[in-house]
Amino acid sequence: MYEKYYYLNERPFHITPDPKFLYFSRKHGEALDLLLFGISEKKGFMLLTGEVGMGKTTLCMALLERLPEKTESALILNPLLSDFELLKSITADFGIRASRDTVKGHLDRLNKFLLETASRGGSAVVIIDEAQDLSPNALEMVRLLSNLETEKEKLLQIVLVGQPELRDKLNMAELRQLNQRIIVRCELDPLAPEETRGYIQNRILVAGGRGAVEFSEEALALICKEARGTPRLINIISDRALTAAFVDDKRTVDGESAGKALDELKKEGYLAQGKDNEVRRTGLYLNYVPHLAVSACLIAFVILALRLYLK
Repeated sequence: MYEKYYYLNERPFHITPDPKFLYFSRKHGEALDLLLFGISEKKGFMLLTGEVGMGKTTLCMALLERLPEKTESALILNPLLSDFELLKSITADFGIRASRDTVKGHLDRLNKFLLETASRGGSAVVIIDEAQDLSPNALEMVRLLSNLETEKEKLLQIVLVGQPELRDKLNMAELRQLNQRIIVRCELDPLAPEETRGYIQNRILVAGGRGAVEFSEEALALICKEARGTPRLINIISDRALTAAFVDDKRTVDGESAGKALDELKKEGYLAQGKDNEVRRTGLYLNYVPHLAVSACLIAFVILALRLYLK
């Protein structure tokens, strides 16, 4: 809608996981470097966690683009699978076919594929996104895959990507063997305010913006406050604010445009639901405080009167 008006090649704030838009905050940069190190050094298991909307899938896409040469890869985006279905999805993504459609048949074919890859000086990695949704049985299958190794190195590198609940699931007693094998652990935190500003500017530049559109300090402050460092929310608010500025024929996204965007998003339920509940709970608590104070005074007065009477 507004791309031509602002001389953009594409929309800068879409929420699809396009790796070219990845912004290297301190945590995102560290996570990508650690995962690349773990894969190149064949560390076996790696873990990447972060709250909803932190850019985990985008980071996975960027990771795939930066894998070392001769690295075979499999990406699992739908983890709602049984243990056998997960195994078959991995072999299918590697482009290999088992002679027998059994667990042993797929494991044997996968092991042969990994040995052949290693003999050519290559390696293989499996990335499982939304891994918090894996069942304990599927996670146990993942652990079995890590047993595919030679005397000197792991043949398969496995990156588990998920929300913080994944860490809780891995702490279950029945998964302690898997948890102990995770060598590299990364966690994505919300962007700091200065990183949020850099994030917005970076996406505009990647989309082709060369000074034809900018966000005022007031608009940036509002977005920082409401998005609270979550990249997906930053995208949603910024896109709506840019649309509001376009409708008002403004080249600068100012505080008024950002305010309109926030009002619309709150009405639609995108923002502040949790915050409203928190405020509501706080308000109820504050309303009770005066009543509690009066009640306490009355009780104290009655106790004192009874003591005087009994004397």
